[in-house]
Amino acid sequence: MSVEPMQRSSSDIVYRFQDREMDFAFQYALGAAKTGGLDAGELHYIASNIEDGSGASWVTEFERYGDAQYRLAMEWAARGRRRSAGELLMKAYYCYRQAWQFSGNTEAFDALIDKYESAFSKSTSITDPALTSLDIPFGESTLPGLFLDRGPQAPTVIFIGGLDSCKEEMYHLIGLNAWRRGYTAVIVDLPGQGSTPNRGLHLMSDAAVPIGAVIDYLIETRGQDPARLAIMGMSAGGYLVSRAVMTERRLAACIASTPIYDGGGILPREAIEQLASAGAMRDTFRMYLWRSGTSTPGEFADLIATFQADPAPVQCRYLSIAGTGEGPAFLEQARTWHQRLSVEEKTLIELDASTGADAHCQVNNPTRLAQEVCDWLDEVFDQREAPGDASSR
Repeated sequence: MSVEPMQRSSSDIVYRFQDREMDFAFQYALGAAKTGGLDAGELHYIASNIEDGSGASWVTEFERYGDAQYRLAMEWAARGRRRSAGELLMKAYYCYRQAWQFSGNTEAFDALIDKYESAFSKSTSITDPALTSLDIPFGESTLPGLFLDRGPQAPTVIFIGGLDSCKEEMYHLIGLNAWRRGYTAVIVDLPGQGSTPNRGLHLMSDAAVPIGAVIDYLIETRGQDPARLAIMGMSAGGYLVSRAVMTERRLAACIASTPIYDGGGILPREAIEQLASAGAMRDTFRMYLWRSGTSTPGEFADLIATFQADPAPVQCRYLSIAGTGEGPAFLEQARTWHQRLSVEEKTLIELDASTGADAHCQVNNPTRLAQEVCDWLDEVFDQREAPGDASSR
């Protein structure tokens, strides 16, 4: 078990920042350009004004640029440039979301959440009218989601993010690309994700409970056929979906990038204590406390130690994806999980630096991620194109 602080990028390649966590976030932002995020020139301009390793500097520069994009969008909208205004609003969303990553207090969280949720909603109402919002019943509250419909004949994939993600981010990383490739995408924030802590919902180890509520909703409200339903988890979401499919039998397939079966192996207590004071990750860690409803590194470590999954009971088809540039603990867990799965139809894909998709969750190449995921699902659901058919799918 490693006691190194969590590494989501251990590659020798440095994109922009020496601070590993900040460089990972920069990779993430670069990968979103094809789905409406910031373009390379904009990102490098913002980065040129950021002090390496300073979360406060990161927040200031991204929020400032987001405000400028938002103001310009309003000007363009007033002049009738509706489509272009919608595109600028998506860029504003991405700036606010990036600023949120290293914001160190809950007041700033709330303000930036309001900004990014508003900008995203306004943008997609203009540029992506096929996208609708969901509120899925869960106990006395609801789980917020996004729904991209490809029609009654299309298979459906539920997408779940990680410890520091939100449904809007998953839209960029995989949801929109999966929809473009023929899949209905259901993107949901589970307890502790997105803005759900403001609904009184916090991270929980028994992921089968909220995921079961999502599946209940899809079957009972949307008429979903479980034989045409898959689920995918990213980062800590790789744990959440793996834990769920230990008992959940209403799924034809499960995908994880990266599968995690032992939360304490990824984040042992000693590493958590280091995260609370290590560079830009210190500010991200404060977000983890907020998401989990804990107050100290020790309380958070106790919670993460309960994140345990067992591959033995899994019965659905399973795809494991890992990047060779992510931390060694992630790679070890992906390989061990795959080896211990008892299902016959299982696949492990490792992506190295030559693919440009070697970072954690393939954030540096979401196109390759969608290719691997959707092509594998095409075989699961018999969605394969005929040889030579380069159709609109």
